[in-house]
Amino acid sequence: MSVPGYLRADTVTKAFKVRRKGDGLGLQSASLRAVDDVSLDIARGEVFAIVGESGSGKTTLANLLARVTVPSQGRILLGGEEISRERGLDLRSLRRQIQIVFQDPGSSLNPRQTVGEIVALPLKLAGMRGRGDRARRIAELLEAVHLPPDFAQRYPVSLSGGQKQRVNIARALALEPQVLVLDEPTSALDVSVQARILALLMSLKRERGLTYVLVTHNFGVVRAIADRVAVMYFGKIVEVGTIDQLMTDPQHPYTRTLLSAIPAVRESDRALIPEIEVRDGELPSFVDPPRHCSFYSRCPSRQPQCLERTHPALAELPGGRKVSCHLAAPVEGD
Repeated sequence: MSVPGYLRADTVTKAFKVRRKGDGLGLQSASLRAVDDVSLDIARGEVFAIVGESGSGKTTLANLLARVTVPSQGRILLGGEEISRERGLDLRSLRRQIQIVFQDPGSSLNPRQTVGEIVALPLKLAGMRGRGDRARRIAELLEAVHLPPDFAQRYPVSLSGGQKQRVNIARALALEPQVLVLDEPTSALDVSVQARILALLMSLKRERGLTYVLVTHNFGVVRAIADRVAVMYFGKIVEVGTIDQLMTDPQHPYTRTLLSAIPAVRESDRALIPEIEVRDGELPSFVDPPRHCSFYSRCPSRQPQCLERTHPALAELPGGRKVSCHLAAPVEGD
């Protein structure tokens, strides 16, 4: 059964022009599909995770969902309204509804501005002119992320990594958005700080009724807070399911590969991690992608039919999950 889509990607592709060596001595223009024909339905109020290795396309997809970039093909919809092509005042209005928190909390803060100035910027752009009103709003936002009011006078250089990320979150919340896209929000932080940031995010979600799109390579983070997960490989979604489905019974060989790499400390965790031997095959080319399954060269379960057929569509399986694999059994009648 499909989840009703509040934030939706509808057959979205993002292609970039690149230069590569041609048959002669010169360079030729080519197209690289970082996101390739992706469709997703994210429900209001859920924590939806997008996981995959570096280079899988997950950050590009996050930027498309947050309208940081525009798809080459397809549509992004929020609440049934297309947001892919918004410009000018319409785009500014969209920024009130959806915001992004970037991976590196340090590089996303202007070192020449105080925390107060950083958090105030979206308020100014939204038309809040009164200095007193902005000061009160800044204090409210800092309190929401558990920072004292006097942090408004400090500069990013004097903050720890966790404090910088709290400032990023406060800035993202300034216009009271409905959706936060979280691009690796804890990857640059120490483990103990990661736990506190995740706890803060979940507290804010409950208080404000937020919808989260979490982009990460860390299954530990996913297991801690996600409701559903989409697994990306080579620009495509290869499996979608609840966190329990993916952790206890992964269907796609690539999902099992990712889970097999999780370090286990407790025996109870070790029992959940599949033992799998990954083939040491070459990665496919984004510029010249294969017609067959893109995971074929690395797949430990591959069969001759996988090479002979085109890339498998994302098909629905019993229990509502979706898998892109020729070896998975779709729901009868689909």
